[in-house]
Amino acid sequence: MSEPAMTARERRDRAALPAPEKQLIIKNLFVGHDRFSEATEQVRRFHMPVDGGVNDTGSLFALAGESRAGKSYVLKRYAAGFPVERGEEGLVRRVVYVDLPVACNERKFVERIADALNVGRASKMNTEAVFGNILLGLQEQRTELLLLDEVQEAFQSERPAALRACQGYLRKITDLGTLNVLVAGLMETYALMEADAQLEGRGLLPHHIVLPYTWENKEDRAGFRLLCDHIDTRLPFVEKSGLGSQWCAARLHWVSDGLIGRLKAFVFRAACYALNEGAPKVEPGHLATAWDLVKPVGTTFNPFREDLSGAPPRRPASKTAGATR
Repeated sequence: MSEPAMTARERRDRAALPAPEKQLIIKNLFVGHDRFSEATEQVRRFHMPVDGGVNDTGSLFALAGESRAGKSYVLKRYAAGFPVERGEEGLVRRVVYVDLPVACNERKFVERIADALNVGRASKMNTEAVFGNILLGLQEQRTELLLLDEVQEAFQSERPAALRACQGYLRKITDLGTLNVLVAGLMETYALMEADAQLEGRGLLPHHIVLPYTWENKEDRAGFRLLCDHIDTRLPFVEKSGLGSQWCAARLHWVSDGLIGRLKAFVFRAACYALNEGAPKVEPGHLATAWDLVKPVGTTFNPFREDLSGAPPRRPASKTAGATR
């Protein structure tokens, strides 16, 4: 997360930008924090296991973790590093990102992959025919890595028929022997895949768990404070807001559960209040107002107005708290 310090002049120039530009700066903040770097490196190593070598084939990889931990962001940015190219025999899609839809059944699973490959999904074609186009498209477009995001929408034990069908499609894609497949989803998704001997056997199911930052762990606490400070540095205000201070970071951790997506969404709300007031920085009052807007119904405690010693339990223990990376 190292970056050059912003000079006072650079900070003033950024703070003087038009409102739309400042709003987009806050909305689109990116910080290469350690969770992002670790997950990206794991994806890269799964794709290209040897430096200077070739892409691996025939294996499945699981990227798992809680909602808003940053899995989708990792996959989208990785895929963006491999734009579509025009080869001698047509388009080349080395890395393909697919966002599976809500309540994904067998047909939707196939259609969404077909859309990403642009191989067509004619309404009169049956599902197997569309899937045949996918297998052909993956080979013709020389795809090396297929990234399937939100796989928990298809892999649900409550819908066994869809689960079996989608697992079968994964096996057939992997068995092409020309690419690897990475699936991203919740921890329950990884457990379902691990329990499937046929899927687990395709590469032994290497995996990476994207963990939230915990406040109790010294290293995590330091990492979270550093992340808050880097976000603070990039905000379009004349002054820094002290987001990385012990006082503020502890409260930001409490409201975000240590999850990157929740942290960024919360800071965005507070920073918008500060912009609207013409404030030189994000003040505790802006953070307090932002929490009033998003706090669960029935919650009265506000960590930005009250001492954290009186805070109620924020959430049950994380299911990934004991997981290893």
